[in-house]
Amino acid sequence: MSTIALGISYDGSDFHGWQRQSTVSSIQACLEKAGSQVANHPIKLTSAGRTDVGVHATGQVAAFSSPAVRQEHEWLRGFNALTPPSIRVNWVQSVQASFHPRYHAVARRYVYVFHDIGFPDPLLANRVWSCPALDADAMHQAAQVLLGEHDFSAFRGAQCQSVSPRRRVDTCQVMRRGAFVVLDISANAFLLHMVRNIAGALCRVGTGEGRQGIKELLMRRDRAQIGATAPAHGLYFVHASYPLEQFPRANLPAILYF
Repeated sequence: MSTIALGISYDGSDFHGWQRQSTVSSIQACLEKAGSQVANHPIKLTSAGRTDVGVHATGQVAAFSSPAVRQEHEWLRGFNALTPPSIRVNWVQSVQASFHPRYHAVARRYVYVFHDIGFPDPLLANRVWSCPALDADAMHQAAQVLLGEHDFSAFRGAQCQSVSPRRRVDTCQVMRRGAFVVLDISANAFLLHMVRNIAGALCRVGTGEGRQGIKELLMRRDRAQIGATAPAHGLYFVHASYPLEQFPRANLPAILYF
């Protein structure tokens, strides 16, 4: 029995999130169907993060076990031949049998992309959040209070099932890249909708509409004070870090290179 890890990128627009569901399409189910054909038996994937409906990824990590004897390049070719263009397996790597993408990850990195030219660009539909002009420097300065370990109840989605609201944010940067403003954040783990709620709060700081500072919101621990959650289509799962496994590092969303 071999354990195989995958590095995956996908456009989440046409899927109901990562997690397999019985009545709607999901990224997990699509990959499991393809992998089962390659393995010639049913496979079950676990992942580093169960992204929501409409969320994208450039560096999702997943793994499965199989007794099938295949070379890494055969798994890679098979997955990509049997999945739609909106999903791509970027690399395949044999790992220790005990490896678990979710439980063994020590950090996860997300990027949220704002497009602040003032009107929606049809060529960027479902890729970025179109919004008014933003002050990226003010957003970056405000975001620095999120660093360290805190109770993130204020930024927690209503349906979050995590036992504890405490998380440790390791890095949090907001920077301008041409017509885009990018929130780049990494933490040991994230609560449901945590990044999207942070993005929404920082957007209001960037437009000057935020009546309360991020520090005050954090201390109040009241989700009702945050305002609307940022839309899912601006969010990208970029990287997961592991102490014992060395995987290729994923790129940022391709739109940021133009």
